[in-house]
Amino acid sequence: MLQKLKSHKFYHHAFDLYHTFLWERRRSNLTKPFVVNFQANDICNSKCTMCFIWQKKKDVEITPEEFGKILSDPLFSEVRHIGITGGEPTLRKDLPELYEVACKTLPKLKGMSSITNAIQKKQVIDRLEKSAEVCHRLGKSFSFMVSLDGVGKVHDRVRGRTKNFESALEVIRHFQTTTEIPVSIGCTVTKDNVWHVDEMLEFLKENGIYGRFRVAEFIRRLYNDNAVEIIRNFTEEEAYHLALFFKKLELTYETNPTYQRTYRSIQHMLMGGQRLIGCPYQSEAISLDCRGNVAYCAPKSKNIGNSLEGSAETFYASNLEERERIQQEDCSECIHDYHSPASWKEQRKLAQGFFYKTVFSHKYATWAAKLLIPKVKNTTAYSGRRILITGWYGTETVGDKAILGGIVDAYKKQFPEVSLAVSSFYPFVTKHTLKELNIQADVVPVSSPAFLEECGKADEVVMGGGPLMGIGALSIPYLAFKAAKKNGKKTVVFGCGLGPLNEEKYIKTVRKILQLADEVKLRDKASVAWAQRLTQRNDIQQINDPAHGYVERIASRIHITKKKAYLACFLREWSVEYKGDLSGQAFINLKEFFEAKLSKQIKELCREKGLIPSFYSMHNFVVGGDDREFYRQFTKKYFQGEKYYIENRPATVEGNLRIMKESAYCLSMRFHSVVFAKAAGVDFFALDYTNGGKVYNFLKDNQLDHRMIRLHDFVKQTDFSLVKHFNLIEH
Repeated sequence: MLQKLKSHKFYHHAFDLYHTFLWERRRSNLTKPFVVNFQANDICNSKCTMCFIWQKKKDVEITPEEFGKILSDPLFSEVRHIGITGGEPTLRKDLPELYEVACKTLPKLKGMSSITNAIQKKQVIDRLEKSAEVCHRLGKSFSFMVSLDGVGKVHDRVRGRTKNFESALEVIRHFQTTTEIPVSIGCTVTKDNVWHVDEMLEFLKENGIYGRFRVAEFIRRLYNDNAVEIIRNFTEEEAYHLALFFKKLELTYETNPTYQRTYRSIQHMLMGGQRLIGCPYQSEAISLDCRGNVAYCAPKSKNIGNSLEGSAETFYASNLEERERIQQEDCSECIHDYHSPASWKEQRKLAQGFFYKTVFSHKYATWAAKLLIPKVKNTTAYSGRRILITGWYGTETVGDKAILGGIVDAYKKQFPEVSLAVSSFYPFVTKHTLKELNIQADVVPVSSPAFLEECGKADEVVMGGGPLMGIGALSIPYLAFKAAKKNGKKTVVFGCGLGPLNEEKYIKTVRKILQLADEVKLRDKASVAWAQRLTQRNDIQQINDPAHGYVERIASRIHITKKKAYLACFLREWSVEYKGDLSGQAFINLKEFFEAKLSKQIKELCREKGLIPSFYSMHNFVVGGDDREFYRQFTKKYFQGEKYYIENRPATVEGNLRIMKESAYCLSMRFHSVVFAKAAGVDFFALDYTNGGKVYNFLKDNQLDHRMIRLHDFVKQTDFSLVKHFNLIEH
């Protein structure tokens, strides 16, 4: 029974609240530290680009005896954990003795840890194994991290040492295979490795190594105040790329809620916000350096006294103005990955998000529609007609961006003045999209009370493009339309398609959405026919995909003087929702066969035409499938030894159109890459992963279905040739 309770989400929320209570109480009182960060030396054998300890010469390093004397001070009587860092701690021959002194001196110590650059691998292994043996013999836990900032030459460049990646990997594998000592890696993100973090994460997954990622910060003890070109000097594009990456870590990689919150905070700060989480140095951690100096905070604090010359407890209690200075001047802007329990404010925000995400889910949508939709008193004065656009925004592809641009264009033509809002599952994504498209609009978080209120306030609520398909998020446009109708507002389905819809519960929800709509404008004939059968309505219109006109407008201002020898591939993973009637294993087998055949066809076409296969994304967010992840796996498996290119930068509407117009040919698989290619007037061929769905319907409606093949037909036809098809297109 107890185990069942512990596995329940409620248990974890209650546990978090208890820790929040303790954390808030400690923050409001001067209490003794639980954690010590001890910098065992101030020298290093690395030459990191974001740290300049390696420029220092060895001077004072407290002895194990002095370390024991310092830890005997009453200030340290409550310490549970010590992390021994540097510099490079394994350069100290007496490192195991430091661990032994701490274990024997501190009555409440539970565990110790360390971090290493693993350059001198034999020495590192020897000294860490001896340190671990000391801790285990004395009943304390021990773990350590290896610094690893990229794969291969990327890491060596960041750390300023050739073959450091090899030595680090050997140390990791030694401890993984011959000991039970926990080892993980720490990856520090700077200007030097910003475009290699995804590759690093995939390497860790493939090799069974756990890692944590952090953004480099200006830290007093690292002497890096002048490293302004390397640390936190990201362009807008780089910052957005990293925000997507840290959100991916939070959603799909890290399982510890505390570290998930840290990643959420880092993502928020990368997009211009302030730190969302607390820090142990605000109440329960302290820094001690190799000279005996004590500081409130490892990154930002001035030294408050030398513990060899006086009482650490006295220094700690009598310099509180320094701790207050740090909290006022530095904490809100510090991106360093220190972890702490959630504050009451953060707990309330997390609880609110959890509540609305739950009640707005498909399972509870009918209940939410009855009980939570407000009757809004529209007291807000908007300039012009207020349009709220809802849909799948916050997870938008490049195609969705173009849809949004097309819808906004349409409303600006219809009304002399409009005020816009867009609902979003992940607001930071949509804010970036609006900036890219130069659209002024408010962003309304879906999992919040503001969502239904905004739906009631708007003059018109629009389900803005994309497919009405069988996913749980269908509850969002349904609730948006219910809120609008309760408040007497207009509802429009604008440029959507229907499907895939395989479950009756989702078909029913789509029917309700269509019935609630005052106007229904769908993007293809097949969707119109299906919607008419579902609703018995005869007023459903067919229009072009909203992206089409927008793309034509953007493409018209892109002028290319010379084509490049590229085959521009806009592919995607063949995902499980498009498996049709195939069983799980049958689909996996067919998918592998498809990818192998596709790679062969691409290579044959490129050899025949003298082209470089180049892979470009239509989607860069883990929610919905980051095309770059697929490309890295695809090329690693099938293009070893071949010349190819993967665009790693986040995709934009204009950027993708420019690539299409520059390239000799385009091979399109993502639906809107087909729309883009057609609107841009380039030579393209399409792979219909929907097997007769939206790709086929769009091309058929435009008399271009000869420029495509269904995936099932592609794998079946033994004589299919991309070379032949592009030859026909040329002529």
